[in-house]
Amino acid sequence: MTTSPLVFVTGVSGFLGSNVVHELLKAGYRVRGSVRSGKVSNVQALWEAYGDKVEIVLLDDVATSDATEALKGVEAVIHIAAPFSGGGTPEEIINGSVEGCLNIVRQAEKAGIKKIVVTSSMASVMKPGVPWHELTDRVWNTANKDEALGAKRDDPSYVYFAAKTVAERELWKFGERHPNLDITTINPFFLFGSFSPGFDIPTRKESALSTNFYIANLLQGDKGTYPAFPGYTDVVDTARAHVLALKAPPSSTPKRLILSGYWFKWEDAVNYIAEVKPDLKERLVDPKKAPNYGPNTTGWVVDTTRAREFLGMEKMTDWKETIINAVDGCLAFEKKWMAAGQE
Repeated sequence: MTTSPLVFVTGVSGFLGSNVVHELLKAGYRVRGSVRSGKVSNVQALWEAYGDKVEIVLLDDVATSDATEALKGVEAVIHIAAPFSGGGTPEEIINGSVEGCLNIVRQAEKAGIKKIVVTSSMASVMKPGVPWHELTDRVWNTANKDEALGAKRDDPSYVYFAAKTVAERELWKFGERHPNLDITTINPFFLFGSFSPGFDIPTRKESALSTNFYIANLLQGDKGTYPAFPGYTDVVDTARAHVLALKAPPSSTPKRLILSGYWFKWEDAVNYIAEVKPDLKERLVDPKKAPNYGPNTTGWVVDTTRAREFLGMEKMTDWKETIINAVDGCLAFEKKWMAAGQE
């Protein structure tokens, strides 16, 4: 009897991480996932139905923890865990992003694991002055560590962009020094869409909805706000991309794979929610107050050629489906919290 390949995944309790676990299981893999202290038993219980196909282990700090035991018997690594914007001091965010990635990749290389997939972001690609339709895997954000820790340390967005950019640059430098590794980065926009069966927020905390928080915010009426831009990637598409990357062929150039959904306007999104779910109409933000992002475009927001070539993902989830899936997920948590008396 052939044993299914074992994949080590960091950050499996998160929005994307839990979806990656679900997609790996659907594809026939076994998963060993890491979480921080206090989460092991709760997260393991969420995947109980999958038996020994899912093992949850403690890795309290991906930037410093010894992952020797966690990497035993592993054929591939998917590194997702990373600090979020505003989740600490600029020093903590940048160090957590850079060393969190390098610590896991160094140990994977030492353990003889060659296949490594890392979650990066469009934050490392978006460059001031470069139109979105000209963004490719060869473009880099100019955000840097010196400014993030200096003149722009009070700008959370800049610090986050710098952390993502520096971490990915350091990853590729490590890859150049270790050509035996087959590294892929997945670079998505804001993630919206369905929560996986392995994701839970037992105590009411809207910020724990991850980037679906932006969708929940559309349901706050006059108090609601719009996201800063319309770029998005469906979270399930993104999770599937991580799994497909495990079988993508090696490349002589960095496999920096940009993932993007299709262009849409937030005004249209709010109107569509009202059309599909008329009972929510009174809760929605005013569509007329949606920001104007400039001239409309059609099709891909950015150049996704490399992702389509390596992953075979010719079609992404339509924005309408993504938005409604996100709304349904947020409403389900709202209902759960209210039933528990968490108003």
